[in-house]
Amino acid sequence: MYNFYNPIELTEAQKLVYIRLLIYLTKSDSDIDVMEKQFIKNMILRFQLPLTTLQNLSYPQSIDDLYDTVKPIMHNRKIAIDVLHCLRFSASVDSAINENEVKIINNIARILEIDDDTMLVINNFVFDELLFLKQACIALEADEVRC
Repeated sequence: MYNFYNPIELTEAQKLVYIRLLIYLTKSDSDIDVMEKQFIKNMILRFQLPLTTLQNLSYPQSIDDLYDTVKPIMHNRKIAIDVLHCLRFSASVDSAINENEVKIINNIARILEIDDDTMLVINNFVFDELLFLKQACIALEADEVRC
């Protein structure tokens, strides 16, 4: 994935970890938001994943499945942090992060051995990103769709 702050080279298996976890997180919310779906679609487009790969894509059904899902990124701290950043951002795009989403993100962080201090930095970073985007929309007089 290419982030504005740091390019990260990902294998196809690692890209699929992002997508599987995003789907799992989105489905944990009883109210699946259009913006969350769009975020996943944008990630799929950014990753340039072939449709054949996505057709039979499975996602975790339980917390136990999370261990198997994150194996391709288990020993790469940089990717683990980026995945958690994406999950936190995705959970926040609908302005209503719920308790279940927080629990899932924290469980994934524990599995990936990411400490609470790092999670706090990620959470603050996402908050700052969202605040910046909201201010940019106001400054540019843009509607929600363009932002």
